[in-house]
Amino acid sequence: MTKHLLRFAAMGAAVIALHAPARAQVAAPAPVLASDSLPALLPWGIDAAAVSAALEARELRVMLTRTGREVHAASPNRHLQAVAILKSDSLVGLVYFHPENAALNAHDLFTQASARAEAVHGPPFCRRSGLAVWTLENARLEVRLRRSVGDGAPGAEVRYIGPGYAEEMARRTTARRSTPRPPVAASSPSVPRLLGSPVPPPPAPESAPAPTPVAEPPAPDACAATA
Repeated sequence: MTKHLLRFAAMGAAVIALHAPARAQVAAPAPVLASDSLPALLPWGIDAAAVSAALEARELRVMLTRTGREVHAASPNRHLQAVAILKSDSLVGLVYFHPENAALNAHDLFTQASARAEAVHGPPFCRRSGLAVWTLENARLEVRLRRSVGDGAPGAEVRYIGPGYAEEMARRTTARRSTPRPPVAASSPSVPRLLGSPVPPPPAPESAPAPTPVAEPPAPDACAATA
């Protein structure tokens, strides 16, 4: 009887040892971006309403719309943020941002986004430290390492630049330089940007919702000589 009990105990221990490594592998998945694929390019020329509907369909909640100029959106956890650039209510540029978070730093996010872009579009025609650029059929794709500047969090950007984007950004830059800014009261706090806002910590119970930040769209500036 004792021999039979020892035999059953040995068989049970062997079964446990066989399945333990598989369970350990499942319990520790590799960290990934907010999405398992490269953020999508939208059709150029669509208006703000169509942009908003397309972003909402991709589970990005529209946070702010500047009539005829921009649509700002973000995922509920802010791990993916987006600003659509409009010229006279026509889409000409789209910027996605993955902010640094507890699992992945800015360089990790840039490396993953670059690898995903290369898997879809092949090697970039321009690669520099913190920058990779592809020329698509009707767009320019840029993946950028973004360092902390001002109130913007570090992370990785995926930019789609379409026809008319450079002209629109040049026009806005000229308009800003020629328009005097009104004085700002010393007690007025600065408003953080949406594009580049950090991933917020988990909210405390019964906490008030975070204010909606706003953003200024970036302008293209690197790899211009080789474009």
